[in-house]
Amino acid sequence: VLSTPTLLLPFLLLLARVYSTYGDDDDDLLTFKLSNGIHIPLVGMGVGNLQHELIPHVVSANLMPSQDIRLIDTAHNSHNEQILGQAVASFVAASRAQTRGGGGSSDKPPPLHVVTKVWYTHLGYERTKISVRESLDQLASKNTRQVYVHMLLHWPRCNDELEWMNCEEEENNLPQFVKDAGPPPHLDKQNAWKDSWRALEEMYNEHAAERHRSAGVEGKPIIASIGVSNFELDDMKALIEFAHVWPQIYQGNSWLIFHDPHLMTFLRAHDIFFQTYAVMFGIIQRRQDSPSAFHILSTVSRELTETIQSSNPDNIATQPIATEATIMLAYLVHSNIGIIPRAAATAHQHENSPSSIKAVIQHLTPDRIEKLERAIPALMKGEQLYTSVSFVNALEGAILIHWMHPDTNEEVVVSDLIHPGSVEVQQTHPGHIFVAYDAERKIRKEFVVGAGYGEEQQFRVEL
Repeated sequence: VLSTPTLLLPFLLLLARVYSTYGDDDDDLLTFKLSNGIHIPLVGMGVGNLQHELIPHVVSANLMPSQDIRLIDTAHNSHNEQILGQAVASFVAASRAQTRGGGGSSDKPPPLHVVTKVWYTHLGYERTKISVRESLDQLASKNTRQVYVHMLLHWPRCNDELEWMNCEEEENNLPQFVKDAGPPPHLDKQNAWKDSWRALEEMYNEHAAERHRSAGVEGKPIIASIGVSNFELDDMKALIEFAHVWPQIYQGNSWLIFHDPHLMTFLRAHDIFFQTYAVMFGIIQRRQDSPSAFHILSTVSRELTETIQSSNPDNIATQPIATEATIMLAYLVHSNIGIIPRAAATAHQHENSPSSIKAVIQHLTPDRIEKLERAIPALMKGEQLYTSVSFVNALEGAILIHWMHPDTNEEVVVSDLIHPGSVEVQQTHPGHIFVAYDAERKIRKEFVVGAGYGEEQQFRVEL
């Protein structure tokens, strides 16, 4: 009996082989080196659509050393950048007070990275500069924690075909000074974002000196990189063609990882870091569409939980979590894809934390990675996984293949006559049993499927 995996390696592992490995100048935090030399954390958290009243608590909890989140994702259109800046300042102030009281470290905290974005109403040269200045001002706070800002264009244009985009209405609701700064971008959808990129390039270059210092001006956010979000491949090609500074970051839906190989190939070829959102919705919530794939994820989760807990049985309560969500996030991070899951609940924050993800990565053996390579693409696509078994007739006469019902042991014919030298392929599940009979039912051969979901197994029917 021969068992071999058949799934081609998904594109994201190609990213891991081409991109630099994760590491950090200061510690072993999971980071990725951008094309401009800046190390950006691979694990962050999103607060873009989080209720404003929850942000201070969520930010404070995730900046604690136990969570050690060092990247936060938001957007100018979320109207929470000032709340975020104040939450960071409050956390730093509380940490300072603890230090003065003898309960904390006197070391300067590491930089905090914030990804924020220019909304499509502010596309155009002057409008984009207004948006960027407002974001920097609102994120500024008088504290000793340096903030590195990664400034992206949120969308290349307003699209009337998307139900939730209201181009005219949003334009009419803008403050007058924004309207006066430049023409409505929805009236020049092909070029407004290009003027925005020129503005981003200029402001990025203005911060060049601060980026190269060992420390910036206290409380002054520094533009660490520029990039785009939700751009189509044609827009990316146009951007690379005219840009003086290429984007260092592309932020996109997790759907793109497996459904748009052309865009992913383009990003890799131009050394553009891919950071993904909507991971949980795109994969975990599809479990009902692909229960066999989710079963693989659950099996790896159980295995890793036992492995992690057995490494320190006296402190099981404080061990990192290895849930299905953590496994999936760790797999993406292992492939050098940035993640920014949003979580308000403490339990979800813990399973999304760098410490939990790092603990899982340390135990991602080649065998487990191979299993995840089958499961995660299927979950993302909402496809059911099966085990493919083939029966080679090595007898001198024809045979019939029967499937044995796992509860009743009833043998059900599932093939036509298979002539000598021919092959029959069936899609089934691990552990299922098949029986081969010759035409006169004098020869009976029983086969148990030992391959896993997404794998192939070949049986040779012979005397």
